[in-house]
Order: sequence, then structure tokens, then C-alpha cells
Amino acid sequence: MASWKQFVDDAPDLARRVRARFEATAQHVLATRTLTGSPRVSGTEVGFARDEAWIGSSSRSGKSMDLRLDPRFVLHSNPGDGTMTSGDVKIDGTARGSSVDDARRFGPAGTAEPGEPFRLFWIDLSRVVLTTVDGEEVRTETWRPGAGVQVDERAR
Repeated sequence: MASWKQFVDDAPDLARRVRARFEATAQHVLATRTLTGSPRVSGTEVGFARDEAWIGSSSRSGKSMDLRLDPRFVLHSNPGDGTMTSGDVKIDGTARGSSVDDARRFGPAGTAEPGEPFRLFWIDLSRVVLTTVDGEEVRTETWRPGAGVQVDERAR
């Protein structure tokens, strides 16, 4: 596993483009595992603070409970306009719970119901994949800690 900062230090250009993809829209897709082992797919916010990346949730949501029981997740960027020219991002990783103070300082305003606490999960990365389409070419850039960036280009 690696922190967001380690990713930025190791692959700054890819990290910049991945971050831009997550900052382009407010909601993304998070897959977690429920207590029974079934997958759960939920919308989530993604943010960046203190050289780290986070995902957010209401404290009592299913995804928040899932991550506390099993921190593994897959995060998929919002597809945007569907052209994939700015990319499609998938991140595999694990989540670490944050403090209440972190949630107050870094969490998005107005995302939880009034009176309901918001929870941040700092994310650690095991794999980051950015796929882009340019005309008839599909380019996939995959980063893993300690392995650097692998690039695959192929015709559509």
C-alpha cells in the first residue's frame, strides 16, 4: 500500500491527471464489501488534503460501516460526458478512518443530513489505473507501489 503522497512523488504527471479527473465532478462510485460478503456500490465524494486523498460518508451509512469492518475498496471516477478523453480512473486500496476534527476541517459542507456526523476515510493505494481514449487508440496507465507506471496502448 502507498499513500497519495507516495503516488504523487513516484508518478507526478499521472497523479495530477487522476486528481483532476476526481475534481471534475462531485460524485464518484465506491465499491465495498458488506458484512455478508456481498458487494455494495455507493456514491461518494473524493477530496484531497494534507498530501492525502479521502472518501467521505455519513457516519451511519452502509459504506461507512462496510469500510470499518473491511477497509478494502475499489473507487471509480464519474464517467463525465462519456467520451473518456479526460480519462476513466479506477483505484484499488484500503481506507483508514479519520478523526472527527479531520471530518470537520476537510469534509465537504452540506453532504450529511443535518445533525448527522460526516466521516472521512483517508485512502491508501494498491493500484491506480487511468484509461483514456483518443480517436481509435485506447491508452491504459497502471501504477502500483514499487512498480512505477506501466503503459499499454492498443487500437479500439
